[in-house]
Amino acid sequence: MLCGVSWLTAAAGDVTFRDLARKYFSDGDGSDLAKLIGYTGAVKEVIALKYKVLLFADGRETAVDPKTHNFKLGDKIRVQIEPLSDYYVYIFHIGASGQSHFLLPAENEEPPTTKANQLLALPADGFLEFTDPVGEETLLVVATETPVANRAVLARVLTKKSGEKDTPEEEAVRKTIKATVKKALKSVRERQKEILDNAVTYRGLTTDTAMQNLVKDVHARGVDEGTFEEPTANGADGTCALYISTKRQVQPKLLVTIPLKSVEKPK
Repeated sequence: MLCGVSWLTAAAGDVTFRDLARKYFSDGDGSDLAKLIGYTGAVKEVIALKYKVLLFADGRETAVDPKTHNFKLGDKIRVQIEPLSDYYVYIFHIGASGQSHFLLPAENEEPPTTKANQLLALPADGFLEFTDPVGEETLLVVATETPVANRAVLARVLTKKSGEKDTPEEEAVRKTIKATVKKALKSVRERQKEILDNAVTYRGLTTDTAMQNLVKDVHARGVDEGTFEEPTANGADGTCALYISTKRQVQPKLLVTIPLKSVEKPK
């Protein structure tokens, strides 16, 4: 760790969200993160993790971006989660058939604290294999500094369809969830929600142009919180997902969506 050196003396493209998040967790100074995003206030809340989807083929594993890759029946994968600080981590699966359940922790098990920079592999031994039916599956990764009080309520919130009314319990949980984008391109509805919530959602690299546009948007709207996803340029080091805010939140939870789309093998 370099001391006494500004991490933003170089061009924006030379720094990354993950590097600045690690710096924040190391020394508590979020000024460079705030500068990169365009926040006018000091960063007071960060939840961050890395995730990587590894495709096993020809005797080796290769990292792929699940938001752009189509898997085939029979493909084998592993998912790695690496928290950048100490969190309780929950992994929820929604299958192509519509069935859903927690993969981690197992039913009736309490989640252990996952330590910073400790790799969490799913599965711990072996691989996940794509089987019928083909279609869109989803892994939902929730990272939180405190254990989830009621896992059943969290499951209902994660599977609720648009327009369905929340119970008071579900509404309370939903307010704590800070979700990253599902796709690189945002819908008009997602954009409107960001404006109403005074939040920004970003997915991409920290290129000069992208960061300049991000800062302009943040300044124009007076944004003070947001979620970010930063894939690596070659995909080899996975994706970093973060929630960054200038306000302390009540039991915030970072929700990361990992889509797993499978298609039939070509004949």
